[in-house]
Amino acid sequence: MLYFDYSATTPMSETALKAYIHAARHYYGNSQSLHHDGEEADNVLQLCRNSLMQLLNVPHHSIYFTGSGSEANFLTIVSIALASIHKGKHIIYLETEHHSVKQALHYLKRFGFTSTAIPLNSVGKVVKSQLEKSIKHDTSMAIIGHASSELGTIQDLGHLSWLLKKHDILLVSDCVQSFGKTEIPFESLDAFTLSSHKIYGPKGLGVAILRNTVQWQPFLTGTSHEFGFRAGTVDIPAIVAFTEAAEEITANQVKEEKRLKQLQALLISLVLTQDKLFVLEGDRLNRLPFHIALRRIGMEGQLLMLECKRKGIAISTSSACRAHFSEPPASLLAIGRSITEAHEFIRITFGQQTTEEDIHTLSQALLEISATYKEDLHGEIKEIVGRRTP
Repeated sequence: MLYFDYSATTPMSETALKAYIHAARHYYGNSQSLHHDGEEADNVLQLCRNSLMQLLNVPHHSIYFTGSGSEANFLTIVSIALASIHKGKHIIYLETEHHSVKQALHYLKRFGFTSTAIPLNSVGKVVKSQLEKSIKHDTSMAIIGHASSELGTIQDLGHLSWLLKKHDILLVSDCVQSFGKTEIPFESLDAFTLSSHKIYGPKGLGVAILRNTVQWQPFLTGTSHEFGFRAGTVDIPAIVAFTEAAEEITANQVKEEKRLKQLQALLISLVLTQDKLFVLEGDRLNRLPFHIALRRIGMEGQLLMLECKRKGIAISTSSACRAHFSEPPASLLAIGRSITEAHEFIRITFGQQTTEEDIHTLSQALLEISATYKEDLHGEIKEIVGRRTP
C-alpha cells in the first residue's frame, strides 16, 4: 500500500530502531534506582537530555519526557495554568489546535478558567488585529500551534510572540507536526511540545519543553520522575531512539524540506490543473512542506478515502485522533467552511519514503476516482429524470 498519512504517524527509521533495540538490551534499569543498573540507565537518560538541550537550544532542566505528544500538551497547559492563576484565568487558543489542547482547556474549567478562540482568516492564519481583540485583562496564556495538522498552515510565531510579550502573556505551542520538517522559532516560545512517532521515532513518547522562567505546578503531586512533572518510570529505550531520530531528521532537514516541497508542488499541479473540482485548503505558501489539504467539491472525503484504499493508497480525512468521529474537521469550520464543505475534506501527507513515482500514482488515482464519481452521479441524475418523465 502507498502510504500518504505521515501526519498521523511515521515508520521508525533504521537508526532509531537499532538504537531502541540496543538500549532495551543494555539499559533496562529504572533510572530512579540507586544500584548500578539504575545509575547506568540514568546516565543514558541524562546524555539524551543533554543532546536534546543542544539540539533545541534550551536548558537541561526544561526538558520533560511524557507518554505522548497529547499528554505533553495536556500536562504543559494544565501545569502552567494552575501555577499562573494569580496572573489570570483566561486563555486564548486556536480552533485548529489538536484535540488534546481542547481537552486541557475543558479540564481547566473546573478551576474557573475560561478560554477564547482567536478568529482565523480564510487560510487558517492568525491575524494580528484579531489576536489583540481576543486578549482580556486576565489573559495569562496563548496556545498557538506552530502548524495545523489538518490545514497544514504555519503560524508566524515570532511575530505573534512579540505582541503577546507586550501583554505579559505566555506563548505555548504544539510543534508536533513541524519539528524536524521546517524551521521553528524556538526562542520565541515559553513552552512547546514534540512527539517521537512524528519524526520516525517510536510511539508512546512525547516531550514537553518549559523554559526555566516559566512557573508550573505538577498535575499529580508527590511524583519523583521527570523532576515531578510526570509520574511513571521513563522509557529509556524510547528516549534513546527518539534522540537518535531527532538528531537524524534535523541534520537532513534543509535538504529534505526542499525535496518534499517539490513533491508537494508536483501533486498540486497534477491534480488542481486537471480537475477544477479539487480545492486546496490552508495557506498555499506558508504551509508544512509535506502536507496537502484538499476538498473535492460535491464528494464526501470519507468516500474518496475509501476509494483510494481500494486502490491500495492510504490517505486520511482528519487528524488520526478524531478519525472515528463523524463530525466534520473543526479546522475547516474555523476558517468559514460549511458543514457540507468540511465533510469534503481529505488530507495527504508524505515523508522520507515517498517518491515522485508515488505522487504520479496518487494523482492519477484521485483524478480517476473523481471522474468516475462524476459519471456515476450524472447517470443517477439521468435515471431519476427518466423515471419522472411522463
